[in-house]
Amino acid sequence: MMENWTALKKGDLMMEIFLAEQNLDQDYISFWERIKINPVIWHCDDVIEDNFWVVAQHENYIIWYNDIEEGFCISKFKTEGKIQQYTASKNELNAVIQLFLQQF
Repeated sequence: MMENWTALKKGDLMMEIFLAEQNLDQDYISFWERIKINPVIWHCDDVIEDNFWVVAQHENYIIWYNDIEEGFCISKFKTEGKIQQYTASKNELNAVIQLFLQQF
């Protein structure tokens, strides 16, 4: 893992989410309100010793913050608390919410 990398603090993540919500198009606000959760740490077996903030959940999909890449990602899960597959993304939350909604 990168030597200088440090996990994003929850307060910083909450600010990132708040700012994204302020710029969210009206079409996506009600969807976001239904799927967002209080951020919680999940584990990903694909990455040794790292855990990631999950910020939304719908069916068997999650939106999570990859603080290594500094972007939001969409992944599937089978077991609550475990990200099924690591993905690298530098997407802003608004873009990921739009992509997420298009899947449903």
